Amino acid sequence: MLAITLLFLAQTFPGDIPGTLASVPGYHPSLTRPHHGHASPTPTATPRVKVTVVNATCAPSIALSISGTNFPVAYPVFPQGEWTANAAGTNAEIHYTARFPEGQVIADRLIRFAPQSSQFLLLTGDLSRKGLSEKLPQLTPPAWEPPHPWPPNFQFHVYPVELVTKDPCHYRIVNAMPGKTLSLHTRARDGKPSRLLCLLAPGNSLLLTGQPSCVDWIAEIDGASFPLVITQEGAVGNCLIPFFLRGGKPDFVRVFETP
Repeated sequence: MLAITLLFLAQTFPGDIPGTLASVPGYHPSLTRPHHGHASPTPTATPRVKVTVVNATCAPSIALSISGTNFPVAYPVFPQGEWTANAAGTNAEIHYTARFPEGQVIADRLIRFAPQSSQFLLLTGDLSRKGLSEKLPQLTPPAWEPPHPWPPNFQFHVYPVELVTKDPCHYRIVNAMPGKTLSLHTRARDGKPSRLLCLLAPGNSLLLTGQPSCVDWIAEIDGASFPLVITQEGAVGNCLIPFFLRGGKPDFVRVFETP
């Protein structure tokens, strides 16, 4: 699991400031001529980009190549439900290539990140070839079949990491399940009825803000209920919760934005 720290870039704009003459040869306090100089321009900060890649595809495993880090295959075995724990890098432009375990390319994408940033890169898709590759299969399958197979169904999603928030905690729920609707409810408790938090079609997500540090919710998929319990340990952090299919059955993981 990756420990994530969100950094802020502070820019200083140089302006006129009084010059410092004490170190100038020949300077004498009796000299009264004013002297002004310009501060040196603030050096450009070295890019510091942190990316946590999360595999929420419906395939048991993929291989992932990342330009600049052990190219061509950084992760020859990247199981679903797992995520990377990379240190921050200086490359803000990264080329990702996902492959089947046998080596055939599934999809690739060149992503440009902000020079000072931290984020999740969520991988989704069921790798089928019956529709658009950039969108998960929806509840109603298309009424027509393309004359030739589409590329494998696969998507790249970038979500910012917001470790420091004014209203902790933030939980991002993602429906990465093809052909299934995800609804999330609070439990009926203390005389209060259950409340709907979100209803998500395949490929959609919702960021829930201002939530407690520990929650006990119910996810409903195809009429079945699944408990979703989030318990913070130590420092309060935000959390990414993608739902996907493991062996054809709904599953999910919790990926915390730990400091």
